[in-house]
Amino acid sequence: MRKAVAAWGGAGVLALTAMFTALPGVAEVPGLGPVDTRRPVSPDQAPFDAIALIETTAGGRCTGALVAARVVLTAAHCLVTGDATRLVAPGDVTVRLGGRTVRGVTVRSGQGFDPSREEPWRADWALVTLAGPPGGGHALPMLREPPHQGTPATLAAWQFDRPDVLMADRACRVVTVSTFGVQGILVGHNCAGTVGSSGAPILVPVTGGYAVAGVQVKAALGQPLGVAVPAFTIPAP
Repeated sequence: MRKAVAAWGGAGVLALTAMFTALPGVAEVPGLGPVDTRRPVSPDQAPFDAIALIETTAGGRCTGALVAARVVLTAAHCLVTGDATRLVAPGDVTVRLGGRTVRGVTVRSGQGFDPSREEPWRADWALVTLAGPPGGGHALPMLREPPHQGTPATLAAWQFDRPDVLMADRACRVVTVSTFGVQGILVGHNCAGTVGSSGAPILVPVTGGYAVAGVQVKAALGQPLGVAVPAFTIPAP
């Protein structure tokens, strides 16, 4: 993630009047509070065996989720070129999952997404079709309806402060599903996840396992709060 947002007020909606850029060396970092609620999880066990590391030739490094045999869901801003004018070519995207690295062959992103502004947030998603199946990993279903407020949630991601360890907050919840002005409808949550968690799935329990309720796109500065593009607004792969 490149930007962070101020925390929501009593009405449960993020305050869009204040935005901050996460700068190296500042005391507060995006997506984490004074107490770190993340813990290491095994990338070999479900549902975490579907959590992929996304990298691009432009230097992007984010998280994604396997949502079909050869399709990974991530955030569109993770795939922006160095000059922020467009998304990188599909072949410039690599996905690491289950000990195998696979290149992309097609990329589909949200309609109207502006790479230079990383807006609107509702369009900040991308489906990357891979040249071949990744190693292992059970594809996660995408939730086809809004999650309820208070639904237990999990955010697992490959993050910059622990680059070689899959970290997850397994004790958070969906706080709201609301329309955030011009940014559109989003899922607000109180999961901890810092730089590198962009594109990570917000996982919620369903019969038989977990489903993707949203894809992480922004986080609050110095607080375990964030917003995600709802999975039900993203076309099924």
